[in-house]
Amino acid sequence: MVGQAVIKAIQFAVNEISFLWLEKYSTIHSNIMKMAISGTLAGLLSSFVVSPVELVKIRMQAQNKASSNKKDDDASSLVYDNELDCAQWIVTNEGWRALFFHGLGITIIREIPSFAFYFVAYGLLARSAMADLLGGHAAPLIFGAMAGWAMWIPTYPIDIVKTIMQVQTREKGKKKDLLSSRQITAKLYRSGGVRAFFDGLEPKLARAAVKHAVTFWIYEILMGFLRTRKDLH
Repeated sequence: MVGQAVIKAIQFAVNEISFLWLEKYSTIHSNIMKMAISGTLAGLLSSFVVSPVELVKIRMQAQNKASSNKKDDDASSLVYDNELDCAQWIVTNEGWRALFFHGLGITIIREIPSFAFYFVAYGLLARSAMADLLGGHAAPLIFGAMAGWAMWIPTYPIDIVKTIMQVQTREKGKKKDLLSSRQITAKLYRSGGVRAFFDGLEPKLARAAVKHAVTFWIYEILMGFLRTRKDLH
């Protein structure tokens, strides 16, 4: 929860600051282009926090829940006590580099288009006639849900590959070839065709709708509060 809060704070702060800077100093006239650039920067910079946080989350989800004891020679049978225990195991057995850089490249590849789509979708909807019809409370909820779909549908296949990549382990000092993103992609396609890249998309979209609806609703409340305080001063 703390990790996700930090990630959201980075993404929204970078997006907001970047857009305001572009509004003031750039010669770009297209709002869509400015929103896309701001979203791209938000995705890029947040990736350096997203990657280690999601690495730990993925390892926690993938662990063998039936195992009650850790086996030092079998990473797949480990049961981590909590996220901190998981992060400590990664650092001890795979190194600091693994915690921060294992899967970073593909995380960046996913996050850049994700947040370009995300903030452009929300920005366009928030500036549309629908915003006035829905009102100040309903609009962020509905538009936030739609922005969540806009970010996940085109990038979900990348997320599938990323998850498989980050669940792989390689302990320090041991020779073990990890599958590359290209190898994972080829293996997925051979096993299930295009459908393999969209396995589990429906529940992901359902969760995304709720998560991002609430996210933008809270964001708009906070921004409204900050704008009010600024006007008072």
